Amino acid sequence: MNERQMQFRVGVVVFATMIVGGLLASLNGPLPTGWLPWGRAKYQIGIQVAEAPGVDTNTPVRKNGILIGRVKSIEDKDGGVLLKADIDGNRPLFADNEPHIRTTVLGDATIDFLSRRPAPGAQPVAGGTIFQGRVDPNPFDSLGQLGDLKEQFSNASRSLSDAGDEVAKLAKRVNSALGDETGETQGRVTRLLDSTEVAMTQFAATMKSFNEIIGDVPLAGQPPGAQPPGAQPPADGQQLRQRIRQGLNELPDAIHEFRVTMQESRTVLQSADKNLKNLEGFTEPLRQKGGDIAESLLKVVNGLDRLVEDFGSVARALNSREGTIGKLIHDPRVYNDLNQLMFNVNDVLNRIAELTFNLKPVVHDARIFMDKVSTEPGRIISGAIDPSNRK
Repeated sequence: MNERQMQFRVGVVVFATMIVGGLLASLNGPLPTGWLPWGRAKYQIGIQVAEAPGVDTNTPVRKNGILIGRVKSIEDKDGGVLLKADIDGNRPLFADNEPHIRTTVLGDATIDFLSRRPAPGAQPVAGGTIFQGRVDPNPFDSLGQLGDLKEQFSNASRSLSDAGDEVAKLAKRVNSALGDETGETQGRVTRLLDSTEVAMTQFAATMKSFNEIIGDVPLAGQPPGAQPPGAQPPADGQQLRQRIRQGLNELPDAIHEFRVTMQESRTVLQSADKNLKNLEGFTEPLRQKGGDIAESLLKVVNGLDRLVEDFGSVARALNSREGTIGKLIHDPRVYNDLNQLMFNVNDVLNRIAELTFNLKPVVHDARIFMDKVSTEPGRIISGAIDPSNRK
């Protein structure tokens, strides 16, 4: 093999290596491969996040750990960041896939889509779809929070110490309430139980006495055990029981009468309310014209005063012997003269009555004459001319 052939072969190997390296770089690197005949088609999506730490162009986008695309551009929006990524056409994404921005310890960021089993019949998203992403915590942030955790642990330990002190105080209170183990010191609970026992004993004795008053009396022939041992019936216990039972029997009637009384009282109150409303309608005009009414009443009172004064003047005139009425009352001669005058008036009236009675025939004849004159005036004229025609 000569030198020329060696150079040719080396050149072919170098050229082939360059071609293969370029193809591998274009297939696995960030360079676009759509222009290649065998290049993979891509579609673009958007990822809306509040912040994007460590994300830059060509940041890998993965799904279930598999590289499916890279970040194409980053846009700063109001209230967040919009990441646009080119996704391989053979890597479908669904609407329920959620992108997470994760930062490694070295500060590199990746975008991972968490996939879920798609619903039956679900269709992959089309290009231009915008996903709402989330930013996972940075490991260094977790390490930075250890200081806060230390302070929190310190606070928790102090709280545990305070809680232990409170538990000790509570145990002390419980011991004081229940008493110590030796039994030398009696606790409040024990004293309370003893007092309760005494109170229950007294209550039982009270109920026993109450039962002796209102309970049934053992009939004749019953065994002595029917009555509590040592129980002594009080004086007139049977009569008292009968009265109490009679009162209990009459209680429903009393309640009924009370209800009837309340209904009647309600009716009376309604009538009183109605009368008060009517009276209010009467007194309202009086209130509105109270000044005029008071002025009228003052005028009436003044008139009554003047009337009383006039009556006083009349009474004084009557009591006086100088006036006519006073003389009539006090002087008997005036009375006698007045009596004689009345007698004369009666006599004159009697005579007038007799004269009227005597004039009745004359008036009758005059009426007949006037009637004939009005009906036959010719007879009067002929009678005056020829006296023979008079009848």
